[in-house]
Amino acid sequence: MITLADVKHNPAIESFMKQGDTHLEAIGFTEHGNRHAGLVSNISRNILIRLGYDQRLAELAAIAGFLHDIGNVVTRHDHGQTGALIVTNILAQMGMDYSEIAIVMGAIGNHEEEYGEPVSDVSAAVILADKSDVHRSRVR
Repeated sequence: MITLADVKHNPAIESFMKQGDTHLEAIGFTEHGNRHAGLVSNISRNILIRLGYDQRLAELAAIAGFLHDIGNVVTRHDHGQTGALIVTNILAQMGMDYSEIAIVMGAIGNHEEEYGEPVSDVSAAVILADKSDVHRSRVR
């Protein structure tokens, strides 16, 4: 089973996350790097654990939370949908089950209020976690 630790150490993911944050910095957006990804990941997991969901679903929430902004490597506009497509192949190459990939994709693709809906429990957890990160350190 693919874990959050596996995802964090994938070279493609590391590179795309770093470059996406660099792109956003260049256009004046708030921090979307490892601090934000890690916080959203932890909060997403904790929401499901505290509500009594099983450990695997909580792990998928942590993975989706960590990856939710990876689409910024391509564009800020519709980055959720772009990110969902990016992670599909990476997670499949890592050996994640397609049913789990679908859960992660849905959460990433639906995390923005302009076009997304809480399509699953994982998706709802990621939305709540993402929107709760209002720390002043994000301002650049």
